[in-house]
Amino acid sequence: MCAARPGKTNPVPLEFPRAFDFAGHPSQGIPDTVLAMTDVTTNDAVALQSDSAARKIFGKAVTTRVLGRVLNPTHLFQALRLQINRKKTRHAHQDAQLALYSQILPSEFLHLGYFDDPTRKPEDISLADIVRAQHRYAELLLDLAGDPAKPALDVGCGMGGLSRMLVERGHKPTALTPDRLQAAHLRSTLPDVPLIHGKFERISSDDYLQRFGTIYTSESLQYLKLDPSLTILAKILAPGGKWIACDFFHAQRSNDNSCHHWDVFTQKLAETGWRITYERDITANILPTLAFVHMWATRLGIPLMQFSFLRLRRKQPDLHHLLSGLIEMLNDVANKNIELIDPTLFAQRKRYMLVVMERP
Repeated sequence: MCAARPGKTNPVPLEFPRAFDFAGHPSQGIPDTVLAMTDVTTNDAVALQSDSAARKIFGKAVTTRVLGRVLNPTHLFQALRLQINRKKTRHAHQDAQLALYSQILPSEFLHLGYFDDPTRKPEDISLADIVRAQHRYAELLLDLAGDPAKPALDVGCGMGGLSRMLVERGHKPTALTPDRLQAAHLRSTLPDVPLIHGKFERISSDDYLQRFGTIYTSESLQYLKLDPSLTILAKILAPGGKWIACDFFHAQRSNDNSCHHWDVFTQKLAETGWRITYERDITANILPTLAFVHMWATRLGIPLMQFSFLRLRRKQPDLHHLLSGLIEMLNDVANKNIELIDPTLFAQRKRYMLVVMERP
C-alpha cells in the first residue's frame, strides 16, 4: 500500500507488487485511454492529479500494467504465436497498411499513380492529383483489355477500382483478393461482381478452365509465386486472351523478396510458353507519386513520431525506458520504409513495367 507524504491529502490507494515498485513521474493530465488501462475512474483521476505523490502512483500503475503484460505467460504465448504467423498473414487477411491507404485516399485504388508529366515536383502535387494519377494508371490497363465479351479476372483487386471501371466499360470482371477486409468492401460496393476470396495460387484451375479473356495483375504480381501462378494463368486464360501485368521488378540481382527480378521473370515466361506482345517501362511516370509520399513522410511522419518519443521520455521516463527497445525497432522500421519509397533509390534499383503476355 502506498501512503501520501506528510502534509498532503491522501490519494486514492492503489496496490502494486513490490517487484514492480518503480518511481513514478508527474504528468499534466491522464489520458482516458490510459485510465482505462489502469482501471482508475475519472473521479479517482481528479484526486490523483491533486497531489504530486499521486502522480508517482499513476506512473507506477502504468509501469505495472506494461510489465504485467510483458511477464504474463498468456500474453507472451500470444505474442510468440503472432510472430510465428507474421509471414503467413503478411499480405492477406487484415492488411493494416492497405486499410490505411483506403481511408486516406478518397478513391478505390491502392496502386501508385501514373503521371503523364513525370517532371512534376512533389511540392506542386495535391491529394486530388494523386487520385487522378491512380485513375490514369487504371485507364492504361483498360486500354489494353481483350474482348469484352469474355470475362475478365482482376487478381489482387484491392478496393475494387479497376473492377468498377471494367464494369463501366462493358466488361464482366471477377474480382479476387485474399484480404477479408477488401472482400467485405467488394461485397458491399460491387455486389454484382463475382468475388473469389482466397489466394490466387490456391484456386482450382479446372473450375475456371479457359474462362477469362483478360487477366489483370495490377501491383499484385509481386505477391504471387511465379511457378504455380504461371501454370494456373496458362490454364484459365481463354484462347487468344491477354494477361496484363503492371508492377515493379528488381533491375539488378537482389536478396530482397519484395518483388520479382525482371530477368528471372522474362526467362520463366519464355520457358513456360508465354510471349510478351507489349512492353513499356513506366518507372519515370510512377516516380512523382513516390516523391509525394516520401516528402510527407520525411517532413511530417518521421518528425511527428520522433516528437512523440521525446514527449514520452519527458513525461513518462520510466515507460520510455521500458519501451526503449521497441522504440528503436520502430525507428528502424520507419527508416527502412522511408528508403523503400525514396524515388531516387527506387529508380536506381527497380523498373516499373507494363506488360501484356499471350499464349501461342
